[in-house]
Amino acid sequence: MSAESRSDRPQAQPAAQRSFGGNVLFAVGFLVVFATTMGGAFGAVFLMMRLGDSTLSSLVHEDGQGALIIGGIALGAIPGLYLPLMLINMVRGSGDEPRMGLGSAAKTVLGLVLFDVYVFVLAVLVSLLGWLLPQQITTFVAVCVIGFCWVPIGLFPWEKVGLGGVVGIRRPGSRRPSVSLQKD
Repeated sequence: MSAESRSDRPQAQPAAQRSFGGNVLFAVGFLVVFATTMGGAFGAVFLMMRLGDSTLSSLVHEDGQGALIIGGIALGAIPGLYLPLMLINMVRGSGDEPRMGLGSAAKTVLGLVLFDVYVFVLAVLVSLLGWLLPQQITTFVAVCVIGFCWVPIGLFPWEKVGLGGVVGIRRPGSRRPSVSLQKD
């Protein structure tokens, strides 16, 4: 026990409390983002399974079906997660971070479409391994390849092609993209 009295000890500051309305708004936003992520993932898995059974049936061996399913998860979940967050950013802004403009949103949607094409091509290419490898190994390779397919995109120097603030990835030590709301 210490010899000092309780009144001499520094008092902890109470944490800022959220309002009930703020908690409800957060919960609704979370549920919307969660629902679109899961809905996008399940919808894309369904479409990829249909595509594997009909259009790509002569190309994809049955041991490669797992790769199409894993590709469908990434194909639907990432846009399902990102689109509602982008729409929230278009509506909500603050002094530090302004609202997302229509041009920036269009670039972001174009980036999502290109990323989905990239994931689709990867899923089909990995599913072709079903002709050579057993199903479990093909599925494991698909999880590794499709699960880490974002790494080259994250390491690409987007600033050099003029898309530094669009992708949302900043390298350590790089400055935050400047956005000015003032007209010159």
